[in-house]
Amino acid sequence: MGPAPPPTTASAGLDPLDLLRILRAAGGPLFAQALLHGKLAGVEWEEEKNRLLRMLAAALFGFACLLCALLFAGGLVLAATWETAYRVPALATLVILFGFGAVAAWRRFKAWSALADQSFAASREELAADAAVLKAGA
Repeated sequence: MGPAPPPTTASAGLDPLDLLRILRAAGGPLFAQALLHGKLAGVEWEEEKNRLLRMLAAALFGFACLLCALLFAGGLVLAATWETAYRVPALATLVILFGFGAVAAWRRFKAWSALADQSFAASREELAADAAVLKAGA
């Protein structure tokens, strides 16, 4: 009169031989699905690499613009001490131009960086859908 033994696979309605037959029949489609997931992950990895390269290019361009803005700001200070009419407006224009370049590069970098959470989104959706199908079938 103790506790009842846990149900075995046969008493739970699942025969090990039936399970083997199901796995054997589904082996080809499961392998094909795994190959498709691999291809999708490869495509998404290429997209991620391109995004990271664009981010690197934007960061390098922004750094170059910032460096130039700082150099020209120093030149502007020197030019402001000299008595000429055209050096100051030209250097001020260059400082403003490079400043805008740095701001534009920073905005692009932030926009591409915000896309990081979308990396491998299609693979995650496909794996979640497959898991749901497998849970529904079990």
